[in-house]
Amino acid sequence: MFSILFYISIPIAYLIHDFDEFFMRRKWSDSKYDMMIAKYPKVASIFSTLKSMTQLEYGIVIFEQFLFLTMAVVWGIYADPIPMCALFWGFGIHLIITIIHSILLRVCFPGTVTSVLLLPYFGFGLADLLHQYTITENVVMATCGFGVIFLNLTLMYWLMKKFSDL
Repeated sequence: MFSILFYISIPIAYLIHDFDEFFMRRKWSDSKYDMMIAKYPKVASIFSTLKSMTQLEYGIVIFEQFLFLTMAVVWGIYADPIPMCALFWGFGIHLIITIIHSILLRVCFPGTVTSVLLLPYFGFGLADLLHQYTITENVVMATCGFGVIFLNLTLMYWLMKKFSDL
């Protein structure tokens, strides 16, 4: 029972993290964009896409992800917890990647602070998942969860760019 109550908080943890990104993104882009493009030209398109998005477009992406996670949690409560657990893994991996990017690139990205603050939450959930499922099942859930989140975000960023060009 505790597991379900813990995992119900996934959308809330996601909102905390993404509100950090939402409110800091514009200020960060204005101050760090040129430096990041000059220093890392191979990823200029990613920075350009994120910089060109309006707050409304970025908010739509956040809202869609929130609904997606909420539906997975509801599905996890009433039908099958595996998709919810997989998305928990995906969200946790996203937090870790944000922290690693900040360390490697030596810049505090939007969302880095909440990524660090949410590490104990992810660690607690990870311990629970490792207790409930085999290593193989966890690897599959982590791979699928991160893949789904990555593909969903990529699709949403592409759609926002497509619709802003209209």
